[in-house]
Amino acid sequence: MNRTMPDKIASALGYCTSGGLICWGGIARWIHDLDWNLIAVVGGFIIGLLTFSVNFYFKWRQTRAYEKALARGYVTTPPQDH
Repeated sequence: MNRTMPDKIASALGYCTSGGLICWGGIARWIHDLDWNLIAVVGGFIIGLLTFSVNFYFKWRQTRAYEKALARGYVTTPPQDH
C-alpha cells in the first residue's frame, strides 16, 4: 500500500510557496517600476489604430454590399453616416 509522506508534502509545499513568493516579488517590482504614463499613451495609440482599422473594414464591407446591390439592379440611396 502506497502512503503519502506528510514530510515530503510539507517540504514540497514550502519550496513551492517560497518560489512563488520570490517570483511574485519580481513581478510586483517590475510592475511598480513601469512608467504608467507611457503605457497610457501607447495603449491609447494602439486602441486608436484598432478603432480606425475596424471602422475602415466595416465601411469597406458596406460599400461592397452597396455596389453588389446596384449590380443586381436594386436602386437604393448610398449609405451615409448620420
